[in-house]
Amino acid sequence: MNNTNLKRRIMARIYFEYTKNTFLEYPDYFMFALFLVTSFMLVSIRDVLINIPKDSFPHAFNFLIIALRNTSLVLQILIVGFFIRVFTSSAVLAYKHRRAFSKAIFNSLPLSIRAR
Repeated sequence: MNNTNLKRRIMARIYFEYTKNTFLEYPDYFMFALFLVTSFMLVSIRDVLINIPKDSFPHAFNFLIIALRNTSLVLQILIVGFFIRVFTSSAVLAYKHRRAFSKAIFNSLPLSIRAR
């Protein structure tokens, strides 16, 4: 085994460990990337943007609901999982920073209410 081959194998192992540790440290980014890649593979974004009604919000919302109902089960599971993950992450973040949130809300109140 020559020196170049050994160096290449060692660097490949280092890159693998770095990537593995990054995915384990930031699983949300990995899951979001997986969601985006899978969505772009299963959904024709161009056709959705062409067909979406542009006249009013209720029509666009109904179109998105019907589109979600008529997609494949895999994509529906991914979308539900994505929203569950977003809501749980938001709840955890809000719980961790509840003092900062309550202070920001308190400071945004008018002085007449704060003085009570």
